[in-house]
Amino acid sequence: MSPIMASKNNRNKKNVRPDPKRIKRQKLHKAYYSAANVLWQLNEKSGSLNSLMNRFTGDKCIKMIYALAVKVLKNRDIIEQIKTKLPDFDTNTLNSYLIEILIAELLFGEKSFLKYRRKDEVQYVIENQQKITDHYANVKNSAKDNVSIDRKNPWIRYIRINYLKNSKSELMEKLKKLGFIHKAYNNNGEKISFDQFKALASSLNNDEFIFDYHFDDVFVFNDESTKKLIELYENGSIAMQDKSSLLAIEAMKLEVNMIIMDACAAPGMKTAAIASRLNNKCTIYANDKDKKRFNDMKILLSRNGVKFKSLTQEFTQIDPIKYPDLDILLLDPSCSGSGINRRLEYNNLSIDNQYHNDNVTKRCENLAKFQLAILQSALSFNAKRIVYCTCSKYQIENENVIHQLFELNPDINYEIIDPMPEWPYRGQGDYPFSSLCLRADYENTMTNGFFCCVLQRKHLESHDVDNDGKIESDNKNNNNDDETESKTPKKNKKSRKSSIAANFIITKYM
Repeated sequence: MSPIMASKNNRNKKNVRPDPKRIKRQKLHKAYYSAANVLWQLNEKSGSLNSLMNRFTGDKCIKMIYALAVKVLKNRDIIEQIKTKLPDFDTNTLNSYLIEILIAELLFGEKSFLKYRRKDEVQYVIENQQKITDHYANVKNSAKDNVSIDRKNPWIRYIRINYLKNSKSELMEKLKKLGFIHKAYNNNGEKISFDQFKALASSLNNDEFIFDYHFDDVFVFNDESTKKLIELYENGSIAMQDKSSLLAIEAMKLEVNMIIMDACAAPGMKTAAIASRLNNKCTIYANDKDKKRFNDMKILLSRNGVKFKSLTQEFTQIDPIKYPDLDILLLDPSCSGSGINRRLEYNNLSIDNQYHNDNVTKRCENLAKFQLAILQSALSFNAKRIVYCTCSKYQIENENVIHQLFELNPDINYEIIDPMPEWPYRGQGDYPFSSLCLRADYENTMTNGFFCCVLQRKHLESHDVDNDGKIESDNKNNNNDDETESKTPKKNKKSRKSSIAANFIITKYM
């Protein structure tokens, strides 16, 4: 090649723009910033991890964001101890939440962030890398028992059959094809005790499952089996739903053709359970004032084949006159969520100690006022049965609220009934009605913490309630002609798939 041509080729090579795909990334992945924002909002009490993650529905990085945030939450005790040994830094210059994520990645992750040295937070962690690893080696043994979200007793996973998609026998066949083995009990007609059942559930292997002790539409698995169930979850064959929340559904004593209002419906799990048990042969009004949460709920209900009527109003502003024939009014208002076993909080206080924190106490008091207002509004609907429930373990949000309702309404046209006499765990406090309320927690029932109280309208005609405590609906001719299957908000296929994956990874910790 002539010198002239060689020179020309060299000039051309200099003018060729490099392939962007081959350029080494100089910026930290955006998922790190999103995860840091999640931690900040958790610290500000702007929502639970689940609700905050719902905002990333459709984001292709959602799994990475979730993993980064959870890694900090699960190991927060150690990270906090390590931070006290590091040099102080200006929080106006460096993002402390991002630094926590980087420390967690350094100790428990893939350390891929180390190559992005231009970022100040990365540089800070690199400069103190030896201190971080040395201190971790010193504290990990003593902190080990405090940083894990696992308990000494193994977690179990409840799944609910969606009868709108498959029968019990059909689901059994699907599970068999996935390699699961049904482990039978109550052999030879001898029913085991609930304590024996709990021991059996705790000993399940990853490929085994059993029928639930109380509910026919619930199966019990080892928690590690969850990964194998994702396909059944995505196609709506099953729901990842803790058994405790089904206490509210059982308390309704459901009958075909009932008219039911779920006043605080999102995320929609109880609405879906009602529709499943009644095979959509009912009228369900699903209400939630938060339109974002409501749209997320519509996606879930659509996937599960649920038919319902939409309401997006503040419950206290709904006109009761428009709903004169309610059989069931379900109230599941906002609460502290203190009963959720696997709830991951940024401020890693133990559940029992949280209530003694002044901020938490004040929040619970405010929640109790809101819950009482919801119950007060519910009375004006004159429904045959009001089912009040929370996933809080605190008496202030449960029995105390019920007590205040009756104190403020001495002529109330409702009485508290026991909807499930066989349930082993009861309400707290010295109230006359405490023994009629249902409670659940991990120690007593191997579930999330839950509270349920049923108010039944007085002076119901004898034909309205059968011997099993079931309410007979007046709406005998309801055939769902005026109901339409939930319509999913317009969303591309890829986005909807991400939404399903998001809900799956989130419910893994519910």
